[in-house]
Amino acid sequence: FTDLYQLYRLDTLAQDPTLFTHMSPEVGPSAREETLAGLEANIFDNNDDYREIFTTRKTTLNRTLAAIYNVPAPSREGFAWTELPKDSKRVGLLGQTSFLALNSHPVSTSATLRGMFVREVLLCHRVPPPPSGVDASIPEPSSDAPTLRDRVKVHLEDDFCASCHVITDPVGLSFEQFDAIGRIRTHEHNTRIDPSGDLDGIPFSDARGLSEALRDHEDLGPCLVEYLHTYATGHEVAPGEEEAAEWLSEEFDADRFRIRKLLKTMVMNPSFRKTSPVSDVLP
Repeated sequence: FTDLYQLYRLDTLAQDPTLFTHMSPEVGPSAREETLAGLEANIFDNNDDYREIFTTRKTTLNRTLAAIYNVPAPSREGFAWTELPKDSKRVGLLGQTSFLALNSHPVSTSATLRGMFVREVLLCHRVPPPPSGVDASIPEPSSDAPTLRDRVKVHLEDDFCASCHVITDPVGLSFEQFDAIGRIRTHEHNTRIDPSGDLDGIPFSDARGLSEALRDHEDLGPCLVEYLHTYATGHEVAPGEEEAAEWLSEEFDADRFRIRKLLKTMVMNPSFRKTSPVSDVLP
């Protein structure tokens, strides 16, 4: 997960502290610890349903993250487990600073980066690369376009840009109530932020609603299986292995999305234990 979510980049997180006053050298490493501790608890300590990492209100915080999340620190020193308020807009992985900051720019949020993470990393949807020579810049805020939702309309109205941005930006805009280090906000340039949208036909009102829709998305489980199979075998799912990957996804579903059982099932499968014939061109 450190590699898949690129959590190693948190060591050099460089959000602008003049714009985000809670930014400090401790933010990145603290954010990584929160995410990894949550995954470890879900997978190994509690053997929980993997999908709960997107909707849980339980997390482990230190004083640095508690200040960003605007909740009481659960411990004077180090990390401790706590439960976010029932009415919190922040839930699960996608409410954490690790995701929100890594998928932002140093001086601003990014609907495209955040939406791309959901699409490519969590659902294995392929976002086509932008056409060469296309201007990907977003207009500066103005009285006519004060919020990011207003400004990204430029991309969605251009046929060349829309081929990519229509896949990512409507999803990423749901996180606009979180700034580039994960602080909750309700307005941008004195204009109320609209975080609503839909995920493949399932409407949501904000990031919390998106996380709930994502939890039940039919591609969430198979996507994790695909990535785990790739890491386990050292290569992407190859021709002839699709049936095995599909079977693993069905087993994952049947076992209520327990990753520990999935790992055991995976290493006992012939697709992991056997190799293809060595090519004649190799010594």
